[in-house]
Amino acid sequence: MALDFLKVKTADAVVVKAPQLRQQVVEILIAVKVTRQDAEITADILVESDLRGVDSHGCGNVVGYATRIQQGTTKAQGDVRVISESPSSALITNDWGLGFAGAHTAMSMAMDKAAETGMGAVTVRDGQHIGMLMYYPLMCVRRDMIGLAMTNGAPCVRPAGGAQAMLGTNPIAFGAPAGEEPPFLYDAATSVVAMGKIGIARRLGVPLPPGWAADREGDWIKEPPAGRSPNWSLAPVGGDRVRGAHKGYGLSVMVDILCGVLSGGGYSALCREGDNHTFMLAMDISKYRPIDEFKSMMDDMIRALHATPPEPGTEKVLVAGDPEHETYLERSTRGIPLHRSIVDNMRAKAKEVRAPVLI
Repeated sequence: MALDFLKVKTADAVVVKAPQLRQQVVEILIAVKVTRQDAEITADILVESDLRGVDSHGCGNVVGYATRIQQGTTKAQGDVRVISESPSSALITNDWGLGFAGAHTAMSMAMDKAAETGMGAVTVRDGQHIGMLMYYPLMCVRRDMIGLAMTNGAPCVRPAGGAQAMLGTNPIAFGAPAGEEPPFLYDAATSVVAMGKIGIARRLGVPLPPGWAADREGDWIKEPPAGRSPNWSLAPVGGDRVRGAHKGYGLSVMVDILCGVLSGGGYSALCREGDNHTFMLAMDISKYRPIDEFKSMMDDMIRALHATPPEPGTEKVLVAGDPEHETYLERSTRGIPLHRSIVDNMRAKAKEVRAPVLI
């Protein structure tokens, strides 16, 4: 389903260049006592989200992160450290600091282990929100590796056949490099839609499509809710059991096992809002076959998929990562269109914490 109806209207947009936006995020976080290193990692991930059109996970979220730090829900400086480790695996704690720090550390460790052993897997507990999941496999792609990332979260999705939220949106992201073609980058929630899309729909004043969210009686709701509530929940991928909701449900539980149970941080039903426990995996392609041969076959596969005759009403067949790549190229040049309310909120937070207002 095309989500053009969730795009900010030109009349409501403020266009900001990426470097300027990145620095604004850094300044807000430093003002609430985040280390410069963690602030810069967080800003990189948030800006990458906005550049790729994943606006629900972009820089506007820094206001919430800063507020959670001020309220004591998130530590300004968590002690990210290793709990257990082997040559190809590790368990680390994020110590309830900004989730980006622990997630970035985990994938960096996984890649270093993969370079030595062929494959590295790191799981993270005591985590917080880690932003656009695609960023972490992209780290692998930039090192000619395959990357897989998963993260769980607080309940907002009902199981197939259930009337109450028991699962997070529990997304899965996967990336593989190509040669001349853009890399394959898959990033999707195991729910029909990510929670952030509900917030965007509410901000823009547009109704929810049928199949996104339901009340406790199982009826689809149109009015975007103001926040989490026991009275409604998102649907798992598939929507209902006739359309394969058991598949999205099963994948979501798989994410919970690898992220929450394996790490000991807790499965979704034990998570608070804002908590994320994470699993990262990296594979060094060169340990399996020459990287140039791999990339050449990736190019062939992607081109074959692109060459598929499109169904009526469809311009062309896309491959995962195509829309985000096109948006990245456009926004890198023209700037990032932010909704005025997001800009206003970021400016207000900057003034509140006595950080420079740069946007």
